[in-house]
Amino acid sequence: MKQFKRILVATDTRLEDHPIVAEAVEIAALNKAALCIVDVVPEFPWTVRLTLKDHDQIRRLIAEEKQDKLSRIAAPIRERGVDVSTKVLYGKTSLEIIREVLRAQHDLVLRVAKGKQSRRTGFFGNTGLRLLRKCPCAVWLVSPATTPDFAHVLGSIDTSTGDPIEQELNEEVFDLAQSISQYHEGRFSIVQAWSIFGEQFVRGRLQPDELENLEKQNEEQVSTLLDNFLQQHGSSIRDENVHLVKGEAPDVIPTFAKQNGVELVVMGTVARSGVSGVVMGNTAEQILNRIECSVLAIKPSGFVCPIKLEH
Repeated sequence: MKQFKRILVATDTRLEDHPIVAEAVEIAALNKAALCIVDVVPEFPWTVRLTLKDHDQIRRLIAEEKQDKLSRIAAPIRERGVDVSTKVLYGKTSLEIIREVLRAQHDLVLRVAKGKQSRRTGFFGNTGLRLLRKCPCAVWLVSPATTPDFAHVLGSIDTSTGDPIEQELNEEVFDLAQSISQYHEGRFSIVQAWSIFGEQFVRGRLQPDELENLEKQNEEQVSTLLDNFLQQHGSSIRDENVHLVKGEAPDVIPTFAKQNGVELVVMGTVARSGVSGVVMGNTAEQILNRIECSVLAIKPSGFVCPIKLEH
Protein backbone atom coordinates (compact mmCIF):
# COMPACT_ATOMS: atom_id res chain seq x y z
CA MET A 1 0.00 0.00 0.00
CA LYS A 2 1.09 3.57 -0.61
CA GLN A 3 2.93 4.69 2.49
CA PHE A 4 0.84 7.41 4.10
CA LYS A 5 2.98 9.21 6.66
CA ARG A 6 0.78 11.93 8.14
CA ILE A 7 -2.89 11.10 8.56
CA LEU A 8 -5.59 13.51 9.70
CA VAL A 9 -8.93 12.14 10.89
CA ALA A 10 -11.81 14.54 11.46
CA THR A 11 -14.37 13.32 13.97
CA ASP A 12 -17.35 14.66 15.91
CA THR A 13 -16.70 14.43 19.64
CA ARG A 14 -20.41 14.84 20.37
CA LEU A 15 -20.92 11.23 19.27
CA GLU A 16 -20.42 8.21 21.51
CA ASP A 17 -18.72 5.98 18.95
CA HIS A 18 -15.89 6.88 16.58
CA PRO A 19 -15.50 4.09 14.01
CA ILE A 20 -13.78 6.46 11.61
CA VAL A 21 -11.04 6.96 14.21
CA ALA A 22 -10.68 3.19 14.61
CA GLU A 23 -10.20 2.84 10.85
CA ALA A 24 -7.63 5.66 10.86
CA VAL A 25 -5.72 3.98 13.70
CA GLU A 26 -5.46 0.76 11.69
CA ILE A 27 -4.14 2.66 8.66
CA ALA A 28 -1.68 4.60 10.82
CA ALA A 29 -0.42 1.41 12.49
CA LEU A 30 -0.05 -0.34 9.12
CA ASN A 31 1.90 2.58 7.65
CA LYS A 32 3.77 3.53 10.85
CA ALA A 33 2.28 6.96 10.28
CA ALA A 34 1.62 9.91 12.58
CA LEU A 35 -2.08 10.41 13.30
CA CYS A 36 -3.80 13.68 14.17
CA ILE A 37 -7.41 13.62 15.41
CA VAL A 38 -9.31 16.89 15.03
CA ASP A 39 -12.72 18.33 15.71
CA VAL A 40 -13.99 21.73 14.62
CA VAL A 41 -15.73 24.47 16.58
CA PRO A 42 -17.85 26.32 14.03
CA GLU A 43 -18.39 30.04 13.93
CA PHE A 44 -21.65 31.15 15.54
CA PRO A 45 -24.11 32.72 13.07
CA TRP A 46 -24.00 36.52 13.09
CA THR A 47 -27.48 36.61 14.65
CA VAL A 48 -26.17 34.64 17.64
CA ARG A 49 -23.08 36.82 17.95
CA LEU A 50 -25.29 39.89 17.85
CA THR A 51 -27.68 38.77 20.59
CA LEU A 52 -25.42 36.64 22.80
CA LYS A 53 -22.96 38.88 24.63
CA ASP A 54 -20.75 36.10 26.01
CA HIS A 55 -20.61 34.08 22.78
CA ASP A 56 -16.78 34.11 22.77
CA GLN A 57 -16.69 32.55 26.23
CA ILE A 58 -19.25 29.91 25.23
CA ARG A 59 -17.15 29.08 22.18
CA ARG A 60 -14.06 28.67 24.35
CA LEU A 61 -15.96 26.31 26.66
CA ILE A 62 -17.10 24.25 23.67
CA ALA A 63 -13.49 24.05 22.49
CA GLU A 64 -12.28 22.95 25.93
CA GLU A 65 -14.91 20.22 26.03
CA LYS A 66 -13.96 19.00 22.57
CA GLN A 67 -10.26 18.99 23.47
CA ASP A 68 -10.98 16.96 26.62
CA LYS A 69 -12.91 14.38 24.61
CA LEU A 70 -10.21 14.23 21.93
CA SER A 71 -7.60 13.58 24.62
CA ARG A 72 -9.68 10.71 26.00
CA ILE A 73 -10.06 9.23 22.51
CA ALA A 74 -6.30 9.49 21.91
CA ALA A 75 -5.15 7.93 25.20
CA PRO A 76 -5.75 4.23 24.35
CA ILE A 77 -4.43 4.82 20.82
CA ARG A 78 -1.18 6.16 22.25
CA GLU A 79 -0.92 3.05 24.45
CA ARG A 80 -0.87 0.97 21.25
CA GLY A 81 2.32 2.75 20.26
CA VAL A 82 0.72 4.92 17.57
CA ASP A 83 2.08 8.46 17.25
CA VAL A 84 -1.15 10.40 17.85
CA SER A 85 -1.92 14.07 18.51
CA THR A 86 -5.14 16.03 18.84
CA LYS A 87 -6.26 19.50 17.87
CA VAL A 88 -9.38 21.64 17.97
CA LEU A 89 -9.93 23.79 14.88
CA TYR A 90 -12.06 26.93 14.63
CA GLY A 91 -14.20 27.95 11.66
CA LYS A 92 -15.83 26.32 8.65
CA THR A 93 -15.17 22.59 8.83
CA SER A 94 -13.96 21.87 5.30
CA LEU A 95 -11.87 25.05 5.11
CA GLU A 96 -10.13 24.49 8.44
CA ILE A 97 -9.42 20.82 7.68
CA ILE A 98 -7.77 21.85 4.41
CA ARG A 99 -5.75 24.56 6.14
CA GLU A 100 -4.57 22.04 8.72
CA VAL A 101 -3.53 19.70 5.90
CA LEU A 102 -1.51 22.54 4.36
CA ARG A 103 0.08 23.49 7.68
CA ALA A 104 1.09 19.98 8.72
CA GLN A 105 1.56 18.46 5.23
CA HIS A 106 -0.85 15.59 5.82
CA ASP A 107 -1.12 13.09 2.97
CA LEU A 108 -4.46 11.49 3.90
CA VAL A 109 -7.70 12.81 5.39
CA LEU A 110 -10.43 10.55 6.78
CA ARG A 111 -13.93 11.70 7.59
CA VAL A 112 -17.48 10.37 7.54
CA ALA A 113 -19.12 10.83 4.14
CA LYS A 114 -21.98 12.79 5.67
CA GLY A 115 -22.53 14.22 9.13
CA LYS A 116 -25.71 13.43 11.03
CA GLN A 117 -26.85 17.04 10.88
CA SER A 118 -26.15 17.49 7.15
CA ARG A 119 -29.00 19.10 5.23
CA ARG A 120 -27.74 17.92 1.85
CA THR A 121 -29.60 15.12 0.10
CA GLY A 122 -27.54 12.24 -1.23
CA PHE A 123 -24.84 10.01 0.24
CA PHE A 124 -22.16 12.69 0.64
CA GLY A 125 -22.52 15.86 2.69
CA ASN A 126 -21.35 19.32 1.66
CA THR A 127 -18.20 19.12 3.78
CA GLY A 128 -17.21 15.81 2.23
CA LEU A 129 -17.71 17.11 -1.29
CA ARG A 130 -15.69 20.27 -0.58
CA LEU A 131 -12.84 18.12 0.70
CA LEU A 132 -12.99 15.94 -2.41
CA ARG A 133 -12.85 19.01 -4.63
CA LYS A 134 -10.24 21.11 -2.89
CA CYS A 135 -8.19 19.16 -0.34
CA PRO A 136 -4.62 18.80 -1.65
CA CYS A 137 -4.16 15.21 -0.42
CA ALA A 138 -6.06 11.93 -0.69
CA VAL A 139 -9.51 12.00 0.93
CA TRP A 140 -11.18 8.90 2.36
CA LEU A 141 -14.87 9.40 3.11
CA VAL A 142 -16.39 6.52 5.05
CA SER A 143 -20.03 5.51 5.27
CA PRO A 144 -21.72 7.15 8.29
CA ALA A 145 -22.73 3.69 9.50
CA THR A 146 -20.32 1.53 11.47
CA THR A 147 -17.07 1.29 9.53
CA PRO A 148 -17.30 -1.78 7.30
CA ASP A 149 -14.56 -4.31 6.68
CA PHE A 150 -14.53 -3.26 3.01
CA ALA A 151 -15.32 -6.77 1.83
CA HIS A 152 -15.41 -5.56 -1.78
CA VAL A 153 -13.11 -2.79 -3.05
CA LEU A 154 -13.44 -1.34 -6.55
CA GLY A 155 -10.62 0.48 -8.33
CA SER A 156 -11.85 2.79 -11.11
CA ILE A 157 -9.20 3.41 -13.77
CA ASP A 158 -8.91 4.75 -17.32
CA THR A 159 -5.94 3.54 -19.36
CA SER A 160 -7.31 4.76 -22.69
CA THR A 161 -6.21 8.40 -22.71
CA GLY A 162 -2.41 8.22 -22.62
CA ASP A 163 -2.51 11.26 -20.36
CA PRO A 164 0.45 11.18 -17.90
CA ILE A 165 -1.76 12.46 -15.08
CA GLU A 166 -4.27 9.67 -15.72
CA GLN A 167 -1.41 7.17 -15.83
CA GLU A 168 -0.14 8.37 -12.45
CA LEU A 169 -3.61 8.08 -10.93
CA ASN A 170 -4.16 4.63 -12.45
CA GLU A 171 -1.00 3.38 -10.71
CA GLU A 172 -2.08 4.71 -7.33
CA VAL A 173 -5.67 3.54 -7.67
CA PHE A 174 -4.65 -0.01 -8.55
CA ASP A 175 -2.08 -0.19 -5.76
CA LEU A 176 -4.40 1.19 -3.08
CA ALA A 177 -7.50 -0.79 -4.10
CA GLN A 178 -5.55 -4.03 -4.19
CA SER A 179 -3.73 -3.35 -0.90
CA ILE A 180 -6.87 -2.33 1.00
CA SER A 181 -8.77 -5.40 -0.19
CA GLN A 182 -5.88 -7.65 0.83
CA TYR A 183 -5.67 -6.03 4.27
CA HIS A 184 -9.40 -6.53 4.82
CA GLU A 185 -9.26 -10.00 3.20
CA GLY A 186 -11.94 -8.95 0.73
CA ARG A 187 -12.69 -8.91 -2.98
CA PHE A 188 -10.88 -6.62 -5.37
CA SER A 189 -12.31 -5.44 -8.70
CA ILE A 190 -10.80 -3.26 -11.39
CA VAL A 191 -13.37 -1.54 -13.61
CA GLN A 192 -12.79 0.50 -16.75
CA ALA A 193 -15.59 2.03 -18.80
CA TRP A 194 -15.20 2.51 -22.52
CA SER A 195 -17.29 4.04 -25.29
CA ILE A 196 -17.03 5.28 -28.87
CA PHE A 197 -16.18 8.97 -28.92
CA GLY A 198 -19.18 10.87 -30.22
CA GLU A 199 -21.21 7.66 -30.46
CA GLN A 200 -24.58 9.41 -30.58
CA PHE A 201 -23.35 11.55 -33.47
CA VAL A 202 -21.87 8.72 -35.57
CA ARG A 203 -24.61 6.18 -34.84
CA GLY A 204 -27.06 7.85 -37.23
CA ARG A 205 -24.41 8.48 -39.89
CA LEU A 206 -22.89 5.02 -40.32
CA GLN A 207 -24.21 1.81 -41.76
CA PRO A 208 -24.80 -0.96 -39.17
CA ASP A 209 -21.76 -2.94 -40.33
CA GLU A 210 -19.59 0.18 -40.26
CA LEU A 211 -20.72 0.97 -36.72
CA GLU A 212 -20.08 -2.62 -35.66
CA ASN A 213 -16.54 -2.49 -37.06
CA LEU A 214 -15.87 0.85 -35.38
CA GLU A 215 -17.11 -0.52 -32.07
CA LYS A 216 -14.96 -3.63 -32.42
CA GLN A 217 -11.87 -1.58 -33.24
CA ASN A 218 -12.44 0.72 -30.26
CA GLU A 219 -12.92 -2.17 -27.86
CA GLU A 220 -9.81 -3.95 -29.12
CA GLN A 221 -7.74 -0.78 -28.75
CA VAL A 222 -8.95 -0.12 -25.21
CA SER A 223 -8.53 -3.81 -24.30
CA THR A 224 -4.91 -3.76 -25.45
CA LEU A 225 -4.09 -0.63 -23.46
CA LEU A 226 -5.80 -2.00 -20.36
CA ASP A 227 -4.03 -5.36 -20.65
CA ASN A 228 -0.65 -3.67 -21.06
CA PHE A 229 -1.27 -1.75 -17.86
CA LEU A 230 -2.47 -4.81 -15.96
CA GLN A 231 0.50 -6.95 -17.00
CA GLN A 232 2.80 -4.43 -15.33
CA HIS A 233 0.95 -5.29 -12.11
CA GLY A 234 1.00 -9.04 -12.49
CA SER A 235 -2.58 -9.10 -13.71
CA SER A 236 -4.42 -9.59 -17.00
CA ILE A 237 -7.60 -8.49 -18.73
CA ARG A 238 -8.62 -12.15 -18.62
CA ASP A 239 -8.68 -12.20 -14.80
CA GLU A 240 -12.17 -12.57 -13.39
CA ASN A 241 -11.83 -9.48 -11.21
CA VAL A 242 -11.12 -7.22 -14.24
CA HIS A 243 -14.14 -5.67 -15.93
CA LEU A 244 -14.07 -3.68 -19.18
CA VAL A 245 -17.62 -2.35 -19.46
CA LYS A 246 -19.13 -0.47 -22.38
CA GLY A 247 -20.68 2.81 -21.33
CA GLU A 248 -19.80 6.11 -19.72
CA ALA A 249 -17.94 5.99 -16.38
CA PRO A 250 -20.62 7.99 -14.47
CA ASP A 251 -23.09 5.23 -15.42
CA VAL A 252 -20.83 2.18 -15.31
CA ILE A 253 -19.08 2.71 -11.95
CA PRO A 254 -22.18 3.42 -9.77
CA THR A 255 -24.15 0.61 -11.45
CA PHE A 256 -21.34 -1.93 -10.97
CA ALA A 257 -20.86 -0.83 -7.36
CA LYS A 258 -24.54 -1.22 -6.53
CA GLN A 259 -25.02 -4.54 -8.32
CA ASN A 260 -21.89 -6.12 -6.83
CA GLY A 261 -22.05 -4.94 -3.22
CA VAL A 262 -19.00 -2.69 -3.44
CA GLU A 263 -18.21 -1.05 -0.10
CA LEU A 264 -15.31 1.17 -1.16
CA VAL A 265 -14.56 2.87 -4.48
CA VAL A 266 -10.97 4.01 -5.06
CA MET A 267 -10.73 6.60 -7.83
CA GLY A 268 -8.66 9.48 -9.12
CA THR A 269 -9.92 13.03 -9.32
CA VAL A 270 -8.46 15.32 -11.96
CA ALA A 271 -9.79 18.62 -13.28
CA ARG A 272 -10.10 19.42 -16.96
CA SER A 273 -11.82 22.81 -16.85
CA GLY A 274 -8.96 24.96 -15.60
CA VAL A 275 -11.51 27.11 -13.79
CA SER A 276 -10.40 28.28 -10.36
CA GLY A 277 -12.23 26.33 -7.67
CA VAL A 278 -13.44 23.64 -10.11
CA VAL A 279 -10.80 21.11 -9.25
CA MET A 280 -12.28 17.64 -9.44
CA GLY A 281 -13.36 17.07 -13.02
CA ASN A 282 -16.81 16.49 -14.42
CA THR A 283 -16.55 12.69 -14.67
CA ALA A 284 -15.50 12.33 -11.02
CA GLU A 285 -18.27 14.72 -9.92
CA GLN A 286 -20.90 12.68 -11.75
CA ILE A 287 -19.64 9.39 -10.32
CA LEU A 288 -19.66 10.77 -6.78
CA ASN A 289 -23.19 12.09 -7.21
CA ARG A 290 -24.37 8.55 -7.98
CA ILE A 291 -22.44 6.16 -5.75
CA GLU A 292 -23.63 5.23 -2.27
CA CYS A 293 -20.60 3.74 -0.58
CA SER A 294 -17.31 4.84 0.94
CA VAL A 295 -14.81 6.46 -1.41
CA LEU A 296 -11.06 7.04 -1.42
CA ALA A 297 -10.24 9.84 -3.86
CA ILE A 298 -6.66 10.39 -5.03
CA LYS A 299 -5.24 13.69 -6.29
CA PRO A 300 -2.41 13.85 -8.85
CA SER A 301 1.01 15.03 -7.63
CA GLY A 302 0.71 18.31 -9.55
CA PHE A 303 -2.60 19.27 -7.94
CA VAL A 304 -2.72 22.91 -6.82
CA CYS A 305 -4.97 23.58 -3.86
CA PRO A 306 -7.18 26.67 -4.30
CA ILE A 307 -7.16 27.28 -0.53
CA LYS A 308 -4.27 29.32 0.82
CA LEU A 309 -2.97 29.71 4.36
CA GLU A 310 -3.58 33.06 5.97
CA HIS A 311 -0.43 34.99 6.80
